[in-house]
Amino acid sequence: MPRDKNEDVPLLDAPAETAPVLMVGLGRGGSGKSLLLAEAVWRAHNQGRPVIVADGDARSKTLLGLFPDALTPVSEELPDVKAFLSSLLNRMAKERRSAVLDLGGGDRSLLEYGRDLRLVEFCARRGIEPLGLYVLGPEDEDLSHVVSIFEAGYFRPRRTLLVLNEGVIRTGRTVAGAFERTMSSPGFARLIEAGAVPLLLTRLACMDDARRMPGGFYEAAGGDALDPVEGFMLEDWLVDLERKRREAGAAGWLP
Repeated sequence: MPRDKNEDVPLLDAPAETAPVLMVGLGRGGSGKSLLLAEAVWRAHNQGRPVIVADGDARSKTLLGLFPDALTPVSEELPDVKAFLSSLLNRMAKERRSAVLDLGGGDRSLLEYGRDLRLVEFCARRGIEPLGLYVLGPEDEDLSHVVSIFEAGYFRPRRTLLVLNEGVIRTGRTVAGAFERTMSSPGFARLIEAGAVPLLLTRLACMDDARRMPGGFYEAAGGDALDPVEGFMLEDWLVDLERKRREAGAAGWLP
């Protein structure tokens, strides 16, 4: 298990919340959203909490590839996606278990489903804590996509993480200042004013190696599956990510 650089205690020692969490990942394709959702699942498993995994991203199916037992819609047709979402919510409410849901871009699915069910209100009534995970790179289109989903209002939980992912910065573009344009945008300011908590996710040089490890990031960081250099990089990255979530007051939000 990764350990905090400044403490002689395990990094992941925050108490789990009693209410099940519905963590919904939203953002453009290629933003790194699916891997962040997978990290949340591996994190929960590392702390001894089972999590339902639901992959509604028809294009990539990243979560299904990492978690073969993940729930998926029968087809990409809207009625099947709606039935998939209802089945997931029913299972969460009955089993009192947290879930991680990848909806790909998410805008159309949530908009259409929101016409049938007020999702945030349903969660409040059933004792489920919704958590929005918006992930974006430095391109203008990344931010405009996230802002359009958020401002549409059909999924605006009181807990929202806004992750700026350095790992998707294009080759040849420097990391320094990559998100300056994003953070100075009026749309970004509106997200923060509405309560979204920003986090800067640093680049992990060995991400391609880490994502192929059986058992996930935490098992790989604590074992011998990776070479020593790559294992150190991964452990350091996880420590940094958890520290940022703690400092933002969001570590206890996750499943």
